[in-house]
Amino acid sequence: MLVLESKCANILFFASAPSYSHQSMYQPVWKELSLRGHKVVAITPNPLRDSTLTNLTEIDMSSMYETIKKLVPKQGLQKLLEKPSFFMVFRKDPIMTYLFSKYSELFFQHENMQKFLKEDRQFDVVVEEWIYPTFAALGAKYNAPLIGISSLGAPIPALDTVGNPSHPVYAPDHNLPVGRDMTFRERLMSGLWAVYVRVLYHLVVLPREDALARKYLGDDLPYLGDIERNVSLILLNRNPVFHRVMPMVPTVIELGYMNRSQTKKEMDPELKSFMDNSKRGVIYFSLGSSIPPSSMAKPILNAIINTFVNIPYDVVFKWDAAEFERPKHILLRKWVPQSTLLAHPNLKLFITQGGLQSSDEAIINHVPIIGIPFQSDQHSNVDTLEKYGMGKMLDYEDITEERLTKLIHEITSNKSYKENAVKLFKLYIDHPKGAVEKAVWWIEYVIRNKGATHLRSASMDIPWYQYLMLDVIGFLIMVFAAIILINIVLIKLIIKFALIVFRRYKNIKNKKNN
Repeated sequence: MLVLESKCANILFFASAPSYSHQSMYQPVWKELSLRGHKVVAITPNPLRDSTLTNLTEIDMSSMYETIKKLVPKQGLQKLLEKPSFFMVFRKDPIMTYLFSKYSELFFQHENMQKFLKEDRQFDVVVEEWIYPTFAALGAKYNAPLIGISSLGAPIPALDTVGNPSHPVYAPDHNLPVGRDMTFRERLMSGLWAVYVRVLYHLVVLPREDALARKYLGDDLPYLGDIERNVSLILLNRNPVFHRVMPMVPTVIELGYMNRSQTKKEMDPELKSFMDNSKRGVIYFSLGSSIPPSSMAKPILNAIINTFVNIPYDVVFKWDAAEFERPKHILLRKWVPQSTLLAHPNLKLFITQGGLQSSDEAIINHVPIIGIPFQSDQHSNVDTLEKYGMGKMLDYEDITEERLTKLIHEITSNKSYKENAVKLFKLYIDHPKGAVEKAVWWIEYVIRNKGATHLRSASMDIPWYQYLMLDVIGFLIMVFAAIILINIVLIKLIIKFALIVFRRYKNIKNKKNN
């Protein structure tokens, strides 16, 4: 009889972002951990509510969706509906970090979170959503190894916590609206951003969030900046085929390809009938979970609706407000099982904001796109899809009925976009291990080894001036200056000696002549 040793661990999985697209990437990970026998506590706004997962305890924070709506008024949402620009990113970052801070405090104050914090619990590892630093303090509270996880890439300050290089030219911050071929202006602004975001983070964000963490978790915590610098690993939902290739230290793990087939949801009867019975093919329009289409400027919204009214295709329009008068070939839906819809054979085109999860699902289902980016990594994602030839970018402010109609006809009538989507898909999924399996393996690795300090980059333990080689540069400048100074002195001495010799020679010559 074969007996296998099984070691189960107590795992805290903390994912606070009120966004289904974020949570849908984390859910398969904590589900798989529980299925492997680990006792998992998941604190999330999107609990699975699966009674068969007996090792899973979910702290339901779903009411935070309503909280975030109150925190970000409609006027604030209007700011998201702007063409991405450097000025907008520089201006928005202090505002967004402040809103994150307010949201974090409201999360701490939530009844279910307060109840959880009062319980006497021990964890072998804390897996924390690595977007904002506040809740990294949970790793110190439970004296457990800390793992960061992100449903997309990581901003510069997050990469700094493990000493991962983030060069502003070949690896610019994913929040910047830059394409693959950066202009001089984009390189200049990326360099300025790399300095600006670090100054803001260390002088404003970290001190503020450190005070917030101490307020709710106790004043005996180490400084938050020190806590996050001791993170064991960062798991990123990055795929080197799709994202910019950049150097990664051993403590940054690119998960690659997240297979969501296990979480696909069925279409409701009306939507299924609409898709199945379409003779002309279907176009799907969605701006994701954070961009409400009803908030778009009326001229742009009217241009989009008029386009859908007049094109020879059926349209599924993800719409967030009251229904409006429309022809039968346009179906409005407040919620759509997106992955299932994109997999339908009658779907021709996906008009999207270009979020990573939407881009990922478009690639997996070989669906060409028209991308209308607004924020975060959306510009970079759409630019990448365009470079691979599976879609086109359309700036929000440039939307007209004529332009949108022209793009729709171009992409649906040219089979190369579909073919390029298939080519990208084959590259995208060509990995030795799926993202869920890789994430679980690394989490268990940290549990087995009680952390991953042996993988820590040496850059984390040297002074900043040594990291930037300022002492070496300073020394070389001093040597160079000393060589120049010595040469100047020698030249002066040689000239002085030559003049003395010349004068003596001249005096001797004059005496002979006399």
